[in-house]
Amino acid sequence: MVALLLATQGPPDSGGALFQAWCKSCHGADGRGTPAATTRLEVPPADLKDCKASTAETEDRWVGIVAQGGAAFGLSLDMPAFGDAATPEQIRAVVRYARSLCGEPGWPPGELNFPRAFVVEKAYPEDEVVITDEARGQEFIYEHRLGKRFQMEASARTAFDGLPNSFDGATAALKFNAWHSLERRALASFGVEVTPPLGRQTLWEVEPFFAFGASLASALMVQGQVVTTWEEAGGVTAWSYRLGVGGGREIGRVVPMVEAEWVVPGAGERTLSFYPQMWVRLSRLGHVAASFGAELPAVGPEPRHPKLIAFVLWDYGDAPLLRGW
Repeated sequence: MVALLLATQGPPDSGGALFQAWCKSCHGADGRGTPAATTRLEVPPADLKDCKASTAETEDRWVGIVAQGGAAFGLSLDMPAFGDAATPEQIRAVVRYARSLCGEPGWPPGELNFPRAFVVEKAYPEDEVVITDEARGQEFIYEHRLGKRFQMEASARTAFDGLPNSFDGATAALKFNAWHSLERRALASFGVEVTPPLGRQTLWEVEPFFAFGASLASALMVQGQVVTTWEEAGGVTAWSYRLGVGGGREIGRVVPMVEAEWVVPGAGERTLSFYPQMWVRLSRLGHVAASFGAELPAVGPEPRHPKLIAFVLWDYGDAPLLRGW
């Protein structure tokens, strides 16, 4: 029995052996988050076999938590820091072993969860609540991940511009991650948004889309989206092409980005707008973030007035709102 256990765990410096030595008293020998009877914890430990939780964050984030401890990221003090007692290679080995306990391939890794932009839809399936403000319009967005690759979304919009009926409309959406590659640092998704005739919206509107994201280098991130707009009684009325470029790494807690949106309507004048913006990580854990910027119309009907845009988001799948600070 002892020989079988040693064979399963591997050499003393393997991830499996280190996990049994460092982690099993809290996370359980199998990683399911069942602590030993003698272990007293204020916060229940994470179930490392939960694929949704173990794949959503980056490996570097896990390495930081193991090395610096939970307190460094606003998490439980029960999670100790191993940075002074282990080598970086040992810490990365135990992190990779812990993440491998999911045992189910096909989940997009957190390394492909790029910062949210203003107009380009993220290709990564997400659990988020987002509140946006653009000039006199507001939008509340709820996103919920379904299994490995699907995401459903519901949103409601308001506009306090002095006109009757401040309820601007509501939209439902479904997104599917069709392909991802950690080796290529890229992913692609398809989706559709459906807007019924509610509030100021008078006709049904359907918008199929294709979205992608890629990290071309350590200092460069690209996200893009192609959208077709179909309206009731009007058919296909427009095509929209959106492209965003940003920093591949945070500068402090900030990621600068800029987007462009080119709209080609079936009838009427084409428009081109630019969106400079600054994404900011608010919480130490990174599950609460915000972005600030503007829409700068460059081509299209006059008058072309700039608009200030901002949003705040909470990744509720990562941690409760008041943790991680």
